[in-house]
Amino acid sequence: MATLKPIWLSLSDLSARLRESRTLYLACDYDGTLTPIAEAPEKARLPVRARKLMERVTSRHDVRLAVLSGRKLDDLQRQIGVNGAFLAGGSGLETARPDGTREVHVTPEQSLPTELRSQLEAWCQRFQGSWVEDKQVSFALHYRAVAPDLQPAFGAGVRRRVRPFKSQSKLVHGKRVFELMPAVSWDKAAAVGHWLGDGPIDGTLLYFGDDTNDEPVYEVVRERGGIAVAVGRTVSRAEYVIPSAEEVLWFLEWLEREWEARPVPLEQPAAVREMQNA
Repeated sequence: MATLKPIWLSLSDLSARLRESRTLYLACDYDGTLTPIAEAPEKARLPVRARKLMERVTSRHDVRLAVLSGRKLDDLQRQIGVNGAFLAGGSGLETARPDGTREVHVTPEQSLPTELRSQLEAWCQRFQGSWVEDKQVSFALHYRAVAPDLQPAFGAGVRRRVRPFKSQSKLVHGKRVFELMPAVSWDKAAAVGHWLGDGPIDGTLLYFGDDTNDEPVYEVVRERGGIAVAVGRTVSRAEYVIPSAEEVLWFLEWLEREWEARPVPLEQPAAVREMQNA
């Protein structure tokens, strides 16, 4: 990991890159990125400005939009309320293509053990303010409302109970939440790869995320020649940083204006492309 560069200080470089691009690939995490973190997931609301921006960009033929989240896919679809975007819920375990086609990337045999869930539910009952959120393919242990002096003990107990099931589960520590997922290779990074496909990217790719489970995505994005932006983090595998979800929205609106104003690159004749690729 390295120290991050402020994205606001790199606008001229990014603008020049956009002018050479035929397609804009824009991907974002949801909570903490498109909308500020709320005390409880059901209290989070997508700003009207963000929804209107997504409606505009998904109506364009030269922009592809993806939103990825730890939320259940059904919940994410309700929160976004926009057609034409690729969506990934359950930290990538559930995906929906822009045409509405849905996929689940974990089999029933790979599901989390019922015994583990029972143990963690019992553990949460011992700590006022903690609770289990059922995401069908995974679940989360929220402890934002637990007394600060009890939070270390809560986390230690969670890790101790998960340890015997490490071959069947993986634990990701986020912002006052533990995400418990099946021990499969599929995650948000795999979902981004699924969205992009195997072919070359004919434009500019950007990803914005704010949490631990976004770190693998940054690596994939940078390997594909894209721009990885961490929201509110000081050290990360991303290359750039932006301070907050509020500033993400400001930046996306700038990005939309720059994309609209750029001169569209001319399509090269086939003979020229063949000479360049020879």
